[in-house]
Amino acid sequence: MSFLPQTVSVKDIQRNYRQIFNQAKKTKEPIIVLNNNKPDVAILDIQLLESMIKQIELTDALEAIKDYQQAKKDNKLINLRSLADLID
Repeated sequence: MSFLPQTVSVKDIQRNYRQIFNQAKKTKEPIIVLNNNKPDVAILDIQLLESMIKQIELTDALEAIKDYQQAKKDNKLINLRSLADLID
């Protein structure tokens, strides 16, 4: 992925949406849509989006594992016998 993403205007989308969408699919890089010269939305290939979601989920899972390991190390784990124990 390049350092600076490609940008297009809202008018560019209105005139050349198919070409812009095809470019996003081909390059697998996001395209930022500017509205009044300000970033408004991003267009990205669905495979890139799915990859990003998986990466976020993996990061969350690894963080949960680290939290568990730290709680175990600090002897702060508790045994729950029911959902009520969790609420108390």
